[in-house]
Amino acid sequence: MSFEKTRYAVVDIGSNTVKMNIYDVMTSAEGETRLNLVLTESSTIGLISYKRRRIMSDAGISRLIETLEKYKRLALAVNVSEDRIFSLATASLRYIVNASRVVSIVKAQTGLETSLISGENEALLCFDGLKYALGGSVRTGMLCDLGGGSIELLGFVDGLAVKAYSDKFGCLSLYRKFVDKIIPSKKEKKKITGYIEGRISHVDWLGSYGDTLYIVGGTARSAARLHAEMTSAPAPMSGYTISYEEFLDTVDFYTDLNKNRIETLIRLMPERLHTIVTGLLAFAAVVRRVNPKNIVISGSGLREGYLLSRIRELEAAGKSESAAEAGIEIEFEDAGSIEPEEAEDIIEDAEEFEDIDDDIPHEHSFSDQE
Repeated sequence: MSFEKTRYAVVDIGSNTVKMNIYDVMTSAEGETRLNLVLTESSTIGLISYKRRRIMSDAGISRLIETLEKYKRLALAVNVSEDRIFSLATASLRYIVNASRVVSIVKAQTGLETSLISGENEALLCFDGLKYALGGSVRTGMLCDLGGGSIELLGFVDGLAVKAYSDKFGCLSLYRKFVDKIIPSKKEKKKITGYIEGRISHVDWLGSYGDTLYIVGGTARSAARLHAEMTSAPAPMSGYTISYEEFLDTVDFYTDLNKNRIETLIRLMPERLHTIVTGLLAFAAVVRRVNPKNIVISGSGLREGYLLSRIRELEAAGKSESAAEAGIEIEFEDAGSIEPEEAEDIIEDAEEFEDIDDDIPHEHSFSDQE
């Protein structure tokens, strides 16, 4: 089977971090699609801290534009064409009143069109990413996506989404709401847990979809790494599975911090030192409510699901254009005209990115994606 390769970039504007993944997308004539991760970049800019009364400040917009311009230069340098650089925003812009202004300014300054993703759509896109990563094993179960500023829950049966729920709390917003210092106190942890339990108490379908909970996102991958560290297991890959009891043991271990455990967090995930405890507490509350036998961590989620959706859109548009062009060509051929020449995009490669390996395999450990 032969594949055609096209390079894409997906920029994910989150409440805490702005991330860019660059993929080589391999497509076959038979319709198979493979996503090979080439590189990933992450900038912790804390957009949530630039919001006051649900308005993002000009300083926050400037910080975002600076980051996006840097990412665009990098993407162009490694031969991603400008029309293959996709930008999306979730809770970072979802809950602000000047989101349209932010998107307009970003477009004017960077040329990037940013898609505003609703909570329900985020859950569905994460589900697409999950199914891509784990394939036919994803039949019936629950999905939980925990980000910096929101949480998405989805129930599915026979590979089809049935119920979805989104709420505006995440590991960073919980930290900002409840924690005074870097590490939550016992009193603060109790408040965080009670708050989360109260927020999801009315979601009456939790626990109604099989015995497996799939979790996605950076905090989910961090939970897998911490479990592997605690149990001396190999570096976790997509599909890493933890039992109900061991997951809660991991949460208890790494939310009851002493000097050695803090040093472990600094070594493994220094950028998450202030949010990992709140994230683990959020996952633990969901796990206790869903009561699954196993928790499965996916290496793919929102960015992969979004890219797959955009590829489908491009393919559909391409088929429509091809059909239209076929009719136009017949008319022009009868008139003796010729086809127009295609313009070529000339992109100068930055020296530091000249040696990108085109054959990086799809499967990466979670540490490769942080």
